[in-house]
Amino acid sequence: MINYQERRAPVPQGRRWRIRHSFFSRVGAAFLLLLLFTCQPSLAADISLPVVDREAAEKAFLKACGYLLENRFWDCMDSLDDTLRYDTYFVDAYYVRSLALRKMGRYDDAIRAMSLYLEVRYDDYRARMILDSMKSQKATLQNALYPADILSGTYFEKKQTSAFFNIPLYHKLSLFGMRGLGKISASGSTIFVCDTLGGGVYFSDRSGPARMGRADIPDPVAVVPLAPSESLLFQKSGDVLRVFLDSRSWRLTSEAAGSLDPGSNISDADAIDSTLVAVADRTGQSLGFYALPSLDLVRSWRPPDAGDSRVFEPVAVATRGIFTAVADRGNGKVYVLDSYSLEVEDYFDAELPRDLAWGSQGELFVLSESGRLYRRFPVVPGDIEPDVAAEGMKDAWSVAWTGSGPVVSDISGRIWNEGVMYPKTSGAFGALDLFDPWIEESGGEGEPNTQNLVLRASMSSVFQSYIQGRTPDIQVVWRGESRPSSAKTVSAQRSGEVFYYSLDPAGSIVNDEVRRAFTVLDVLMDLAASSRSGTPLPEVLVLDTRISGSNQEQELLFCLAFQNGIRLDLWALHRPAAALMAHVSQATLGFTYYSPALGSVSSGNATELILNVPLPPDVTTYGYPSDATLSVFSAIDIINFFDWIPIWPSMLKRVPQGGADAEARPGD
Repeated sequence: MINYQERRAPVPQGRRWRIRHSFFSRVGAAFLLLLLFTCQPSLAADISLPVVDREAAEKAFLKACGYLLENRFWDCMDSLDDTLRYDTYFVDAYYVRSLALRKMGRYDDAIRAMSLYLEVRYDDYRARMILDSMKSQKATLQNALYPADILSGTYFEKKQTSAFFNIPLYHKLSLFGMRGLGKISASGSTIFVCDTLGGGVYFSDRSGPARMGRADIPDPVAVVPLAPSESLLFQKSGDVLRVFLDSRSWRLTSEAAGSLDPGSNISDADAIDSTLVAVADRTGQSLGFYALPSLDLVRSWRPPDAGDSRVFEPVAVATRGIFTAVADRGNGKVYVLDSYSLEVEDYFDAELPRDLAWGSQGELFVLSESGRLYRRFPVVPGDIEPDVAAEGMKDAWSVAWTGSGPVVSDISGRIWNEGVMYPKTSGAFGALDLFDPWIEESGGEGEPNTQNLVLRASMSSVFQSYIQGRTPDIQVVWRGESRPSSAKTVSAQRSGEVFYYSLDPAGSIVNDEVRRAFTVLDVLMDLAASSRSGTPLPEVLVLDTRISGSNQEQELLFCLAFQNGIRLDLWALHRPAAALMAHVSQATLGFTYYSPALGSVSSGNATELILNVPLPPDVTTYGYPSDATLSVFSAIDIINFFDWIPIWPSMLKRVPQGGADAEARPGD
């Protein structure tokens, strides 16, 4: 049950509806200026009242409200600037400005604008509720960006191979499993599984109809995804293959990429950027850093206190942005290094560590041979002990991070423990974005006319996989009254656009257009320019990791992406991502690519809601924009979603009921 209530707003009887500022605020402001003239006559000759063009102001304000409904936020802001230029006293402009700024991710500015509005409309309970909600949302997003504690829990479902990969029980893998697992890794919805002793690599796409394939390759240890269709495969002996996955034929082809030092005994590998890969070598007792594509050894690392007598047994390596984590099984320790300087940023004890994986909140998962999965925030102030995310996983051997959470396989590849993240705090909230409303009408001759308000809504959360495809509980309030409503989940009908940004578009090898950007601010300005030209916001942003930006700019990019359901992918060209940018990307469930030849990037399988609200017979709208605001409160378990948009039925498109396909925008 959603515990949000709105009381009915008091509306003076007989007042005609006008979308304009308060008459009383105009009189009050004029009175203050008159008082100033009276008290200081010497200034009267130099001061005059601002010129007001009420009609032009109201036209600009109507345009701004229309742009807000279309998610054209920058055009909305431009029209609001025009509104205030024509009429300085138009206080309702600050109310709509606050709603637009919130959807742009500019929470501080949105809070400031609503506070200015409330200085005049101090008794507007709805505006005060929105202001309080925005303050709470800002605090929650800050906690998500700079976590001091694990924000989520993880539950695991134990599955047999057939259920996990959705393959028949009579499939060879279901019947016999694997001879001896190496590492598992994930690239988007594709999972790679190395059967080291069985001499084969399995690969499966779990996003739609299940597809399972196998390639015969001797002694495969680890697959390192570079791009959606390209990976490096490391063999136990140190030989390296470049492998390509054809998504149509679902076949894996390979070619020789080179060899590491003779006598190597490779246990794991992971890419740092497009020019460097980290490789764990058990025989050499070192973590080696190799250049790409030459595979020349650039440098190597051993624990500072290892010396000649101590055995260093690196069994797993995992990278995230500028950090490289390595598990030392022989001494029961995990180290986190700065990939540039190789300085130890953090280390902690771990019992018999077998594998590592980074999570979406910056936590490091450590899989122990004892069957426990630990997780811990490294490289943060304070000494936070690892907590147990799961235990009792018999013969656990490898862990990988997928879009939904960690996945753990046993050594035979027959038992899979699939983890799903869920919020463990009631402060968790998601972003709800209402847009594209229209009116559906029904009723023939002699029949009563009924009208339904229909809107699209997208939802996003750092627990995106947890909410994906689920229909939330909905409560709708309009004109101060709770309205009946219904919602259904459909496939997202957004543009599917992917915007690529790089320092050197001409030198970037990609199938689509690449936009030039040197800073995160350049990216934000380009998004604004594209929106002003009528281009919808993209579903995916792909950023060259050489693009720099202050923490404030990166936070703003995250808030904009989060508020509008945009996935932020990173393109690690020549350098790893900065720590905060890596966290921003993973918080939006983004991927990191390590190949200069990126090819195409999938926009994913997002869903959205179609919200239907029956309107009362009398839909004559009156009052201020706050009175016309449609408030939607929704929840999936303890994740709360909110949005507010002013709705005036007279401004909306009208179509016969059933005459507009709910899967398509009316009028398109």
